[in-house]
Amino acid sequence: MISTFIKKNFFTLLLVPYAVGTIGILLPVTRDFFLGLTPIMLIFSFLLVLVEEGKWTKFNSLALLFIFIGGFFVEYVGVNYGYLFGDYEYGSTLGPKWEGVPFTIAMNWAMLCIASRSLVNLVTHHKLVSAILAAAVVTAYDYLLEPVAIKFSWWWWDGGTIPIFNYICWFGFSLLFQLCFRKVPVTVGRSFWMIFVHAIFYWILLLM
Repeated sequence: MISTFIKKNFFTLLLVPYAVGTIGILLPVTRDFFLGLTPIMLIFSFLLVLVEEGKWTKFNSLALLFIFIGGFFVEYVGVNYGYLFGDYEYGSTLGPKWEGVPFTIAMNWAMLCIASRSLVNLVTHHKLVSAILAAAVVTAYDYLLEPVAIKFSWWWWDGGTIPIFNYICWFGFSLLFQLCFRKVPVTVGRSFWMIFVHAIFYWILLLM
């Protein structure tokens, strides 16, 4: 089965694409091609994390659907009205958009909520504490991501300044989404490695 293959080869499937992608982006001759694969990598990352975390209960499946829809909705409000996060706009690199919001962004919200909860599950399973810690992880992730996203025109801010309100919104909505989970179902529970791989990937891109 596909899920068995993914679980057996999790680290290979996680590390090889990002290693190849990093080299591809670092090389000027292949940079545009690999940057164009960004939506595919976001979808791939979401599916890898989803399968890695094992069987999903009906409750958590509904919670995940809520996070997907909710993540898209808050981005829609932010992009079109500026009431959330700040005044920003997405570029074309992240794939097809509806009303200015790439569909892959909703997947990214879901992926981050799963991976961050998987990381926190190593420390505690207390619902409120784990939700707060996971929200903090997601917010820290965004803090690292923002300058990289601007550098490669994944999105940009009016005036070129990232508002503090952006991080407040990230923490608040991440906390809300985390509270939707009773507990992320963990079998092997290695999806948290996605956050560390992304962090290394972003650092390299930021330094290039």
